[in-house]
Amino acid sequence: MSKEDDLSSNSELLSDVFQYLLDCIIVDVASESHRIARLGFDRNLDEEEEELRLSVDARARASDPSHSSEANGKYIVDIFGQTHPPIANEIFDCMNCGRSIMAGRFAPHLEKCMGKGRKARLKSTEVAQLHRATGTHEEALFQVSPLTQIPPP
Repeated sequence: MSKEDDLSSNSELLSDVFQYLLDCIIVDVASESHRIARLGFDRNLDEEEEELRLSVDARARASDPSHSSEANGKYIVDIFGQTHPPIANEIFDCMNCGRSIMAGRFAPHLEKCMGKGRKARLKSTEVAQLHRATGTHEEALFQVSPLTQIPPP
């Protein structure tokens, strides 16, 4: 036999041994996984089934118009199963003008009140700047408004 024949037979033998070991490992892992799932030892399997059931329920509720949150006043359930009210009903006092504003409208109010957003009014911007400079809202209004002739107390 030549050296080339020895090398090819050795490489075939190594390839066969490798293929045999790989097949044994695959069968071992597959049979062990099947046994764990069949006997109920896999805790992750229960969690996955519960998540699947919850997602199916959520999709069914979302597609059913009789279960919409606007129709029957229920809270909206997000993808994590947490409930949120459709409109934020808490009331906050604006730190700039002192008005009571509902939480759902607080950000748009601040945008207008502080004069920083695209819907800001020029007078609001001037009042806010003077309010920060003088420290009181009444003095800031008096200085901005040309119609007011009476000085603040």
